Amino acid sequence: MEYINSPESAEVVGPYSHCVKAGNTYYICGQVPFHPLTGKVVGSTIKEQTFQTLYNLKLVLDAAGLDISDIAKTTVFLASMDDFEGFNEVYAEFMGNHRPARLCLGAGEIVHGCLLEMDATAYKE
Repeated sequence: MEYINSPESAEVVGPYSHCVKAGNTYYICGQVPFHPLTGKVVGSTIKEQTFQTLYNLKLVLDAAGLDISDIAKTTVFLASMDDFEGFNEVYAEFMGNHRPARLCLGAGEIVHGCLLEMDATAYKE
């Protein structure tokens, strides 16, 4: 296995890596809407926090030499399912025509009061 950390992302705050490569599969840790430099939560709305979370995911993809089109599956935890529509709007724009498998569920409380957390699994030959 190879451990990949993005120098552009906020530092990890625990015993984990931004991404673990196992063969041709990449497991990207849960991303939240932290600012990459300050580590503070960005935005107060689901749309703002979704954009920052996806931006953070892209930073990890870049560090691993991956692109959005390499994402096979995402798992999304929303603090409230009332935010699903706003989340989905930003997510759809970010993904463009790419449509990875996805699990999205209401999780209640998320770290640091964030409105969402999302991880991803990617694959590259």
